Amino acid sequence: MRNFYHGMVVSVVMVVCFGSTTTAKEKSMEQTTRERSQVKDEFKWKLEDLYPSVADWEKDLKVLQKEMKDFSKCKGRLSKGALKLAKCLDSKYETIKRFKRLSGYANRTHDQDASDTKGQELFDRMTKIGTELQTATSWVEPEILAIPPRRLKAMLRSKSLARYRHTIDNIVRRRAHILGKKEEAVIARVGDLAAVPETVYSTLSTLNLPFPEVTLKSGKKVKMTQAMYTRFRAAPDRDDRLKVFHEFWNTYKSFRETMAALLAGVVSRDHYYAQVHKYDSDLASALDATGVPASIYTNMIKQIKAGRPLLWRYLKLRKKLLGVKELKYEDLYTSIVPAVELKYSWKQAKEIILKALAPMGKDYLKIMEKCFDDRWADVYPTKGKKSGAYMSGSAYDVHPYVLLNYNGDYESMSTAAHEFGHAGHSFLSNKYQPFHYSDYPIFTAEVASTANENLLRLYVTSKETDPKKKLYLLGQYLESWRTTVFRQCIFAEFELKIHQMAAEGKALTADLLDKTYLDLLREYYGEDQGIMEIDPLYAVEWAYIPHFYYDFYMFQYTTSFISSTAVAQKVFSGDKVGRAAYLSMLKAGGSRYPVDLLKMAGVDMTTDKPYKVAFKALEKALDEAEALVH
Repeated sequence: MRNFYHGMVVSVVMVVCFGSTTTAKEKSMEQTTRERSQVKDEFKWKLEDLYPSVADWEKDLKVLQKEMKDFSKCKGRLSKGALKLAKCLDSKYETIKRFKRLSGYANRTHDQDASDTKGQELFDRMTKIGTELQTATSWVEPEILAIPPRRLKAMLRSKSLARYRHTIDNIVRRRAHILGKKEEAVIARVGDLAAVPETVYSTLSTLNLPFPEVTLKSGKKVKMTQAMYTRFRAAPDRDDRLKVFHEFWNTYKSFRETMAALLAGVVSRDHYYAQVHKYDSDLASALDATGVPASIYTNMIKQIKAGRPLLWRYLKLRKKLLGVKELKYEDLYTSIVPAVELKYSWKQAKEIILKALAPMGKDYLKIMEKCFDDRWADVYPTKGKKSGAYMSGSAYDVHPYVLLNYNGDYESMSTAAHEFGHAGHSFLSNKYQPFHYSDYPIFTAEVASTANENLLRLYVTSKETDPKKKLYLLGQYLESWRTTVFRQCIFAEFELKIHQMAAEGKALTADLLDKTYLDLLREYYGEDQGIMEIDPLYAVEWAYIPHFYYDFYMFQYTTSFISSTAVAQKVFSGDKVGRAAYLSMLKAGGSRYPVDLLKMAGVDMTTDKPYKVAFKALEKALDEAEALVH
């Protein structure tokens, strides 16, 4: 059981850069971290769509608190007939829906400027209320399971419970792992404590890390925040990259013991939930909430490891194009064709993304236009703003919200397409599903986002005739394989290993975390094959990844990329049947189990077939790129 407050879709996707010229004004905005007041409203998300003011938020919070109190009247009455059970579930989900809208406002206010004390206050209050809500509803599943199976089966035949059949089936499926009312209430009360490591990590990494100022070869001075690191790690000058990497990672190294303690706290949290709910492992506990077999996780690691020779082919090509004697870790993000590393303004990004997504149909494009035009997105990096990018679609009756840190390059444009893919998914799910089925599983969420990235790539590549630029775009695609498939698999295996080590009684010290992470970097990037040299300093990269606090989240980037490869190719080719199947999956939200949802789109992740199809696409791209080089 997890705290309700941790239910938003979050994603950070790193690709590489290509584009066209941008205005001097936007270039200035993209290269500096500005005060929020310096950014025009048209580039900020519109929180007034959630609540016109904090006063209105406070009024709705009182309604939520009353609903939470009134919901207790349902206790002990769920077995008194199908209609009574349906009405109580209606009440539960109406209360959760209101909570998510309230917490959405608190989250967005906090994330747009973590130094804003009002945002911090709202965020902290909703974290506590999330625990209260979880406690107030924790008795529902045990009480449903207390209904004699034969009687519950008869109740489910009633039309009044038709809309909750999948919900109840998912509860019954987990019967062995759901405890009694009192036990679940006690576990729910742990929510406040369980949220502490993630909250402290977010505050430390966003506000309190003393990021250094770096002087580049040009004389330009840059404060190496997370957003600026993401930008300048791709600097064309190798000495600049080396300086950026060393200064940035030495900052994290100085705090690695603190970061290790926080991460160990998260692993302890996950292990606690797994043990009290009688799961064999932390992994099984995390994945069973939505019915994803743990075998899919372990098979993903197996399949991606088997595909490492293709990664090594790409790294050899990168080494050749960069003209370096030895490929190093700080060489991974810079453009392999620097001469065509151009920029996109936000306006240009809009035009290109809409053209790229045209094969999805007019109705889908209207959703994308709203993302740009109706202030669903918070576009530019500003001081105190949360780093990376994410989409939250939890405000069921409003619209999705997208956080970006747009830097004006291809990576930023691709990230926007990615997050807008999430937004399109949430919009369609909210439109076609009742609230309790609108929260789709993360296992399918990243398909929608990476499919958009693939469509963008396929469109831009198809329009390019210049061999040099074509090579660049192929490089971008190959790099997305490295970052979204192989790199995320490294993260997934690291997360699995540290949970397993903790379960064996090992202390997750900074030294152990460094060694485990560095060993994986060397294994995946082929150091023993002579492919790359990795400075031991970069072992501390584990401390930079916020997704380790999200409970076995990252493997779904890899599985989704694999799944979306076939989906995007069908849609781009004009396959109307394939497009309709894919849109049906998006509209289905969480109304089926994750594996079955993907099957709706024509992808079966219980088999090795999707990996074979995807690796063929990678091999083809490598062949094309190598042909352009030779």
